[in-house]
Amino acid sequence: MKAFCQILILFAIVFQSCQRYKQTTKKEANKRPNVILIITDDMGYSDIGCYGGEIQTPALDQLASSGIKFSQFYNGGKCEPSRAIITTGHYYHTTRNQLWKDNLPSFGDVMSQAGYRTMMVGKWHAKGKPWERGFHRTFGHMSGATDFYVGDKSFQLDGNTWEVPKTGFYNTDANTDFAIKFIKEEKGKHPDKPFFMYLGYNAPHSPIQAPREDVEKYIGKYRKGWDAIRKERFERQKQMGLMNEGWKITPRPENIHAWNLLSEKEKDFEDLRMATYAAMIDRVDQGIAKIIRQLEEMNIRDNTLIMFVNDNGGSPYDRVRGNGRPFNSPRSHWNVGLGWANCSNTPFKYYKRTQHNGGNMTPFIASWPGVIDARKGYFDESSHLMDIMPTLIDVARIEYPTTFKGLKIPELPGKSLVPFFKNEKRALHDTLYFSLFRNHAVLLDNWKLVTAYDQPWALYDLDADRTETTDLFSENPEKAKELLTVWNNLKARQGKFIDNRAQGEAEPKRAFVYDDGGNLLPPQKELKAVPLAQ
Repeated sequence: MKAFCQILILFAIVFQSCQRYKQTTKKEANKRPNVILIITDDMGYSDIGCYGGEIQTPALDQLASSGIKFSQFYNGGKCEPSRAIITTGHYYHTTRNQLWKDNLPSFGDVMSQAGYRTMMVGKWHAKGKPWERGFHRTFGHMSGATDFYVGDKSFQLDGNTWEVPKTGFYNTDANTDFAIKFIKEEKGKHPDKPFFMYLGYNAPHSPIQAPREDVEKYIGKYRKGWDAIRKERFERQKQMGLMNEGWKITPRPENIHAWNLLSEKEKDFEDLRMATYAAMIDRVDQGIAKIIRQLEEMNIRDNTLIMFVNDNGGSPYDRVRGNGRPFNSPRSHWNVGLGWANCSNTPFKYYKRTQHNGGNMTPFIASWPGVIDARKGYFDESSHLMDIMPTLIDVARIEYPTTFKGLKIPELPGKSLVPFFKNEKRALHDTLYFSLFRNHAVLLDNWKLVTAYDQPWALYDLDADRTETTDLFSENPEKAKELLTVWNNLKARQGKFIDNRAQGEAEPKRAFVYDDGGNLLPPQKELKAVPLAQ
C-alpha cells in the first residue's frame, strides 16, 4: 500500500510539472519571440547531416528534428543577390531598380521600428552599413569574404573600425563569441524587449581554412573520392525522404576527373581539401550549439525562433591554388574545387551563380519550441528567401511600411512562413523568378524553365524530376510557351534590371564557361601538383 501511495504521489508531481510546462510554453508563445536568423556562405545542399551529409552537424540536426525543414527552398544563386533579397524582402532586380540603399527598408529598419533590439554579426556584404540600416549592435566584416585567420580591414564593431587580433583569431569563433556577447548584453540592458539577430557566418566560403583539431576529425574520410561520397549522400537523402525514389542523381560532369584517375598524391590533397571544408562547417555547428546553450541558460530558448539558411549552392571556383602559400595557412587562397562542389550540391547539377537547383536551392530549418511541432519529414512547398521578411513582420506583429524616407515603396512579393510553422494552410507562390548574370529561370506550379550562360532554355517537371535530368522543352511546347510568356512579360516590366549584363556586370576574366553538352569547363585542363601543409 505504501509503495502504491508513493507511485500516486510521484504521478501527481509529474502531472503538475507537465501542466506548468504547458502553461509556461503557452505563455511564452503569446509573447513576441526573439529571432535569430543564421546564414552560411557557399555551402552545398547536401553538406549538413539532416540533408544527407556526413559532416558532423548535431546542433543543426537537432534544430531540424525539433522543428521544420524544407526540401524546396530557393535563394538568389550568389552571395550579394541573396543578401539583397534576405535583407529587403524583395527580388534582386527590384533592389537594383529601387535604389536599395536609399528607399527600401532593411529588416533591421523594420524590426527596430517594431521595438526589437537588433543585432548584426558576421558577413554583411550589402549596400550601406548595418548600423545605418536599423541595427543597434554590429560586429563583422563588410566585405564579401575574408581570411579566417587574419581578417581584413573592413571589420567593424558598433560602427567603429575593429582591429583583428594578431594571434588567436578565427573568424567563425569570433562571430559566435560576439553573437553570445550581444545577446547577453542586450537582454541585460533591455530584459523586456525581444531581439532580432542576423548572424552571417562566412564559412565555408573560401579561403578554405579551419582549425587543425577539426580538420583531423575528417582526414581520410574523403579518400574514397567524390564519386563514392556523392552516391552515399544520395542514398541517405532517399532514406530520409528528402529525395523521391523516382528522381535520378545527376551524372558527374565530364570535366571532373573520375576519382580513380587521380594520382595517390592528388587523392591525398583532395582528401585534405574536403576535410578542411568539412571542418569549417563543423565549426559553424559548434558555434550554433554554444548559442543555443546560452539561450537555454538564460531561459529564453522556448521563445526564440531560430532559422537557418544558406546563400547559394557550392562554389566551383578553383582560381588561385594557394597564392604561393601552404594550404590552410594565413593569407592562403585555396578553394574547395570543382569535384567537391559537385559533391556538395548532391544530387543537383551546376553550382553557385546558376539558377539550376545546384545553384539556387538551399537547406532551410526553423525551430521555435511551443509553436513549431517536430516534423519527421520534409516540407516540400516551394519557398524563397524573400519569404523571410514577411515572416519577421508576422512574428513581430507589425505592418510593412508603405513609404520609407519619404518615398513610396513596393509591396513585398514574399509570403510569411508562419502558417507553415503552425501546420496551417497558406496561399502558395504563383510564380518565382530567378536572374543573375546570364542565368535565368521561372518557376510556375513546379514547372521550371531555366537557362545557364546562354544555353537554350530547358523545361523540367520538378514534381517528377527535382534533379533536372530530363528536358521536356520539345515534348511539351505548350507549357514551355506558357513559361516563356511569363518570363518575357517580367523582362518587359523590369527592363535592363532583369539582365545584369546591362549594368556592366560581365563575367570575370576567369569565368567558367560551358561546353556544348552543358558541362562546366574548369580554368585548368589538367590537375597540377600542389604543396601540402606541413
